[in-house]
Amino acid sequence: MNGHTISGQVALIEDDYTLIINRGAQAGVTPGMIFALHSESDQMITDPESGRELGRLTREKLRVRVFDVQPLFARAHTLARTDDFYGLFRATAVVTVDIGDSVELIRAEVDSRRVTPG
Repeated sequence: MNGHTISGQVALIEDDYTLIINRGAQAGVTPGMIFALHSESDQMITDPESGRELGRLTREKLRVRVFDVQPLFARAHTLARTDDFYGLFRATAVVTVDIGDSVELIRAEVDSRRVTPG
């Protein structure tokens, strides 16, 4: 990965547990990568010294793991939470994912499993 981040957007919601992001093999996406989905809030951050707008707060909605990579897109499943075996968010919270929500790579599982010969 060479230290660069991969970011994109939700392109399609396939079903309750599967979504498609608009980045694929050509962008360096590989199976096992974990992406965080963010939504942008309406809250603007303003620098108190200059009054300059610094950006908007983002909130992480959920995380997904890529399982199918095509040249221009990737399919990903929602990750199971530790307190919910199925990861379905049934009784605890409803997470709304929208087309256009931003996604950002937070972990490349394939890299963390490498064993260095010693």
